[in-house]
Amino acid sequence: MRPYHYRCKDYSLLTPPFKQWVISPLINFVPWVIPANVITLISNSFVYLGLFLALQPQVMGDYTPPFIAFCLLLYLIGDHLDGMQAKRTGTGSALGEFCDHYLDAFNNGIIVFTLFVVFDIRQPIMISMVLVVSYMAHMAVFYEQFKTGWLTFERIGSLESVLLTALLISFAGIDSFYQFMSYELIAGFTIIEIVIISSALGALGTFVQTFRRTSDVKPGYWIFIFLLAVVGATGVFVLTDTQLFVIITLYASLYIGRLMYAHLIDGVESQTDFLVPVALPFSMLLGSNNSTYIFWIASVYLAIRIMILIIKSFSTLGIYWVWQNART
Repeated sequence: MRPYHYRCKDYSLLTPPFKQWVISPLINFVPWVIPANVITLISNSFVYLGLFLALQPQVMGDYTPPFIAFCLLLYLIGDHLDGMQAKRTGTGSALGEFCDHYLDAFNNGIIVFTLFVVFDIRQPIMISMVLVVSYMAHMAVFYEQFKTGWLTFERIGSLESVLLTALLISFAGIDSFYQFMSYELIAGFTIIEIVIISSALGALGTFVQTFRRTSDVKPGYWIFIFLLAVVGATGVFVLTDTQLFVIITLYASLYIGRLMYAHLIDGVESQTDFLVPVALPFSMLLGSNNSTYIFWIASVYLAIRIMILIIKSFSTLGIYWVWQNART
């Protein structure tokens, strides 16, 4: 296993005040014995709860949008509390970084898709484009960390984007705001769609900036981007909106997980998966009209590969797992 050193350059505009006014006061209420990894797992569960409520709005009725926004806020709080808890208890480890950042890889796609669902945006091409660009930026950040050892957060990063998403969703329950955001402003695009596209352009800027900073970029970097684009482009014609989100999220997260494994454990750069990017175009050319079988085969296949990666990671890093922190 590689020597572990967490090195981060955080240029985020909102992180300092968020930590000062929200996280620092709240950490005093977190019991010392609770491990940072437990906080990570609990906080991330709220992202999945938010997606569930978006897909099943009848559960909470009119309170669905603000409750989803509250779930995202709890996720953000926990996402910062776990790091502060690890720091104050001296339990920071490669396992903690893997748990925290790898779960964020899945959250990236989940939060974006939740916004699409809340505002009832049913445009597969836009869903595909935004998710692909978002994961290009996400991958570039972890590729840079693998190459340089430094994790860099831009001035407008994940904290800012999730807070904006939570804010937009929180007001979506107000009919006048929802109608305003659904107004077609230009070229058939609604205001909320323009906001989402602008956010995707920001992610593209992050990708370009990160790439320019990263030296010794191997062909696998570009192969992943090309094949991710293939998955996104062909998935539009084969899969439903939800299926498209799941496949892109799983496909991108598998490669990001491999980059994290290389950075934290063996230092060996691995290739992305080739089977799914070949299977989707092949099924499209055959004119298959049953996307359900294609979706389940591809998603189960990717999920199995991800589980194998997680098991391999925990088999090496599991020595750092604790059920409760001991006071020294």
